[in-house]
Amino acid sequence: MIVEALNDYSAFLFQFAPYTDNITQTGDRSCLISYFDYSQFIYAVALGIHQSTYDIFFVGEMTDLDKQIPLENRTFVGILSYTGSLTTIDCDTFYGTTQFIPGTFVHQEHLVMVTDSIGSIAYGFSDLFTFSYTAATDNLVVHETNSLSPSISFLPFAVDYDGSLGVVAGFLDNGRNSRVKYHASIILFSISASTAIATPISSWNYSASATSWQSGLTNVGADQYAAKYDMSVSINPITAQVLVGIQSINTVFLFHYTTTALALISSMSPSQAIGFGKGVAWLSYTLNRFAILVNVYSTDYVWISSKICIYDSTLTSISTPISIFPNIQQPLYNYMSSVFLNIITTPDNLVLLDNQGDLFVIVSAPIGYYSSTVGPTEQIIPAFSSQLPCISGTYKNITGIGRCIPCPAGTKSDGTNLTLSTCTGCAVNTFCPFGSTSDSISNDQLSNVVQALVYPSTPDMNGIDDILFFTLFSIDSSPRCILISPIFWALIVGAIVAIIGSTMLTMKHCTKHPKAVDRYNKLEAALKQADVIGAGEMWVGGLTTFSVLVLLIACYIFSAKYYNSYPIETAGPSTYACDTTIRNAQFTSGLQPLSVPVSDSAQAIVDLLNNQPVNLNVAFLNTAYNCTSDTITLTYLLGKIWMPITTSISCNSSNYILSYNVLLPYREITVQFNLPNIYTIGGLRIGLSAPGQIQSSTVTLQDLNFSQ
Repeated sequence: MIVEALNDYSAFLFQFAPYTDNITQTGDRSCLISYFDYSQFIYAVALGIHQSTYDIFFVGEMTDLDKQIPLENRTFVGILSYTGSLTTIDCDTFYGTTQFIPGTFVHQEHLVMVTDSIGSIAYGFSDLFTFSYTAATDNLVVHETNSLSPSISFLPFAVDYDGSLGVVAGFLDNGRNSRVKYHASIILFSISASTAIATPISSWNYSASATSWQSGLTNVGADQYAAKYDMSVSINPITAQVLVGIQSINTVFLFHYTTTALALISSMSPSQAIGFGKGVAWLSYTLNRFAILVNVYSTDYVWISSKICIYDSTLTSISTPISIFPNIQQPLYNYMSSVFLNIITTPDNLVLLDNQGDLFVIVSAPIGYYSSTVGPTEQIIPAFSSQLPCISGTYKNITGIGRCIPCPAGTKSDGTNLTLSTCTGCAVNTFCPFGSTSDSISNDQLSNVVQALVYPSTPDMNGIDDILFFTLFSIDSSPRCILISPIFWALIVGAIVAIIGSTMLTMKHCTKHPKAVDRYNKLEAALKQADVIGAGEMWVGGLTTFSVLVLLIACYIFSAKYYNSYPIETAGPSTYACDTTIRNAQFTSGLQPLSVPVSDSAQAIVDLLNNQPVNLNVAFLNTAYNCTSDTITLTYLLGKIWMPITTSISCNSSNYILSYNVLLPYREITVQFNLPNIYTIGGLRIGLSAPGQIQSSTVTLQDLNFSQ
């Protein structure tokens, strides 16, 4: 049973189980029961976690009395019971009673209440009195002092009770002369139903470190209600642990308690802010799973938004939530405010109360399913979550209210086997990132398409004479450069010439045989005819001519190949030279500012560029999105309005790749893809393509086609 006090309507809202997502305005299991008096203001309602009856306790004040004057009949306690059938809810079968706290009291700024686990006795705490109220006997017992702290004023802000021991969080008054007016205190207590006396067993007082930002807080005004001073307490009776949230110092504490002591285990304070710990609640008594309500405030302490962090391990200073609500799978219900006042657990289910008084119940979902918080299409109080299977690329291996978790990198889930407690491994050499749906995409399919050509800078030596001289008369140390060096082969020929010359000199001066002399004369005549150096006068010049001829042939071959290495876009490596990067070109580069008029020589290519139709190519990789079942829309920003792109769009989905090709209406454009459903996307490939055009022999616009 869920109960909410609606002070704006002077009524209690009751919602009876079972909690399902198909509740409508005409077929609900709820009742709206008016207060006994329209001057009543309810501070708190309470019922037991394990109670079998349909009774609730409530405590409040009359609003038509002067707050500053001690008066009788101000604070009241009551009980409201449902006695009808649970098959068909009958809202006319409620009855209840109220009793005033005896004595004269001023307005109670801080008044909290809790019940035992079976909802038989309620206990209330204020800074002036404590009380117990037994449902079976309608017996109210009041102790007219604050027995938790008789000598120092203690302001209770939050309390929880396990049936025998309780923990209350509040502020202790440090006195008017102290810089820090109030400090937070956590008290472990027991309480007697017969006397309403709360006996403190152990206490823990917060003291800020001298170097922390909290040390600058004075807590002035904590005696008057302000949202920033709200606290929260939640007991885990199985592990004897208690969570305490103090949002004014942005900290949640974890304590362990026994019948004799309260001991701090750990704490978490994520940043210099306030709002962390606005609410705390256990989601499982056995699995260390709990939720923390985090509120975001403006600089003047006005609530802006809220979120709920869910943890599944013991609280530490570096704990990381496994889920944060709202999220992409679990958005905020359309009729709920983004500011939450409180969270309550059963503990498996979580109830949210927003600042408009609306309730939303996140019902626990089994393994393989998550609690969808989209909610009904109409406003219902309370509204309930529904169970939906985990989407592909995610899994959920626990029963609870959390979202499905994306598969780790290297694993996948196609969403068809909801009984799997984890994702399955991907094949080798496949594209399997975080949240993968499939392993059918090979890594070889994901290479970038790059068209960029790097134009080199003009080298220091760019004259043809210098290049020829350096090429003909230089020898590098590498074997390849030696073999193609002209001077190397000229030296080889020179060595052969030297051998021939030595042989001829030997024949001339050392051999007198007639045949040898005849051969020498013929060879000398032939070499003189080949002499281009001495104009046919010296046979030695003929020999030298062969070396020169080697250099001339090499010069011709190099010049021809060097001439043909233009343009560089079509020329391959310069394998005819030691330096394979040399080109028959000098290079200049620069940007053409749009504000500068285009020159006549460049106007032709600029016109081609301006008229070139450009297509945007986008591929969503490793995703369950497809062209037929998912209505994906494309829009572009025109001024401040998003306009749809409806023409020249093609879509293709294959092998878990969704590809879109769209003709862009403008060059300078902002395009937005609107994806309607919730699916994981492993990667994104974006590219541009456009056809080229040849206008003349000197003006050529190449095809545009790149992606990455």
